[in-house]
Amino acid sequence: MNHADREKTCLPLLETTPGFASVPADGLRYLAAGCHQRTATRGQVLCERGQPLDGFHLLLRGRVKLSLLSAEGAERVLDIVLPGRTFGESAAFLGRPCALHAEALMDSRLLFVDLKRVRGAIERWPEVAHLMLGLVAERSQRLIADLEACCLHSAAQRVAAMLLRDAQSDEVEPDRATLELPAAKIVVASSLNLSAETFSRELHGLARRGLIEVERRSIRIPSLERLRRLGGLDGAEMPANKLDPQNTLALATAGMQAPRLFESAPS
Repeated sequence: MNHADREKTCLPLLETTPGFASVPADGLRYLAAGCHQRTATRGQVLCERGQPLDGFHLLLRGRVKLSLLSAEGAERVLDIVLPGRTFGESAAFLGRPCALHAEALMDSRLLFVDLKRVRGAIERWPEVAHLMLGLVAERSQRLIADLEACCLHSAAQRVAAMLLRDAQSDEVEPDRATLELPAAKIVVASSLNLSAETFSRELHGLARRGLIEVERRSIRIPSLERLRRLGGLDGAEMPANKLDPQNTLALATAGMQAPRLFESAPS
C-alpha cells in the first residue's frame, strides 16, 4: 500500500481519536500516510520483550495486555490497554528493544504509527510534539501510581482505587456509577499485583459492605463518595465523565473515553 492509500484509509481513524484530533490537518495527513492497520486475534502476541520497534500502536478496538514475563513463565500484568490508547511509544523513541510483552486479550484492531513519520511531524508541527509528550508522560504517571499502590496500599485499597478510576458516573445521579471489568478477573488481579483469589475476596468484601454490587464483570457503585471515604482514598481519581471534557489529550492518553468509531468489549 502506497502513502496515498494509507492516508486515505488511516486519516479518518486519526481524526476521530481524541488527542490526535488536536494536530493540524496537514500534520494528521502526514502521519496517516505512514500508518497501517493491523488486526489481532485473541491470544496473538503483538510485541515481544527484546523486539526492536520502529513505531507504536494505537488501539482502535479490543483489549491488549502489557506484561512482564519471567524466564520461568511467571507473568505480571502492568496494564490493560483500552481503545483510544497507545503503547510502545517510549521504546520506539529511545531506540531500545521493547521491554514488555503485548498480547491481545480479544480480537482487536490497531493502527501502527511509523516513528520516522512522527519525528518528521514533530519538526514541522509543535502540536505533534505536545501530543507525544503527553502520551509518554501519562504512561510514566500510570507506572508511578501502580508502584505506589503495590508498595503502600492494601489489597482492598488497590481494588477500590481501580473501581473509582474506571467508573462511569450516572448522568442523573452523579454519585452513582457503573463499570465493566476490562478483562478476566485473573488478568485484572495481576495488574493490581494480587492473586485472583485475593481480588475476588476483596470484591466480595466490598459487596458485603454495600459499597458495590457485582454481576459477573458488571459492577455498580451506589455511592462513589462512600466507596472513596471508606476505602481511605479521598484523593483518588474521579470517574472519567467528571473530568474536564475539554481536556481531550488527557482523555486520549488515559483511555477514558473512546470515540464512537471504537467498539466496546462484550461483557
